[in-house]
Amino acid sequence: MIYLDGSRFFFDIEGCFSDRVKDARLKCSNKEHDPFAGEICKGFADFFGAKPENVRAAKDYSVIFGAILQKDAVITVPEFDEAEDIIKSALPKAKIILTKKTSDMKIRTIEQNPDANAVFLTNPCCPASLELSRDEIKRLALSTEKLFIVDESHMVGEDNSAIKLVEEVPNIVVLKKMRFGGEPVFACGKNLPEFDCKITVEDEAAANVIFNHTSALKTALRKLCDSRDSLYIRIKKLAIKYGSVERLYRTKADCVFFKVKDAEKRCAVLIEHGITVRCRDGYFCVFAGNKDENEAVLTALESVLQ
Repeated sequence: MIYLDGSRFFFDIEGCFSDRVKDARLKCSNKEHDPFAGEICKGFADFFGAKPENVRAAKDYSVIFGAILQKDAVITVPEFDEAEDIIKSALPKAKIILTKKTSDMKIRTIEQNPDANAVFLTNPCCPASLELSRDEIKRLALSTEKLFIVDESHMVGEDNSAIKLVEEVPNIVVLKKMRFGGEPVFACGKNLPEFDCKITVEDEAAANVIFNHTSALKTALRKLCDSRDSLYIRIKKLAIKYGSVERLYRTKADCVFFKVKDAEKRCAVLIEHGITVRCRDGYFCVFAGNKDENEAVLTALESVLQ
């Protein structure tokens, strides 16, 4: 089965330094657990141009949200956004208030709710793949006094990262999920509390190897960008060729998003071909894979779109 539904990341970053990662994991077995994961927080800060004191690490979203939000928090999220799924998984007791997107899947305003504790969105928005500029993020964050959480885990390039806003907009918190070291989630923001990250010493050691060899991380991001761009161009050709693709959205995230006639039926056929993509409400979201995975998915897509 080929999974281009966002559940897997195709590039094995740790594999670039497999011997060093394995050795690091073995050597740290007796090392005392650092509840604040100081080394990798510094590595993250150095790589993304943040201040180390503004960075926190966590095993997953549940740990991050448990530290910065109440379990029964009221959170505003854009409709048709992976943000809703992340919140439901991390904070099952939280109440979600959906704010409207335009027909173009864009966010113009954040609906104000007096009961809300925070606003949470993914940027580039996933699955729709569109991106808010840094100025747009700043405008939306300044429109509310609530905690404004921006998850950039699906961002391919760093030119538009909201991390650069953290120093001037105090209610912004930027999240990034990394694809190594147990896939920790990092938070960057001012006045974040300290908390036990729940990251094992072995995973921290593995992540530290990557942050000490940033060429591997840069290579992974470049491969992801190249894969996404190639996938977008090929799907655009299919959209021109077949009327079953009703709309294709300009890609900015690590996926390609498009509206398809009879999407659910066509998705079922894809599964019969051994291909899994994300399908919801008449839309396909196909995440970037390696060359062979992309080729297999594109071949299957063409057969079901005809």
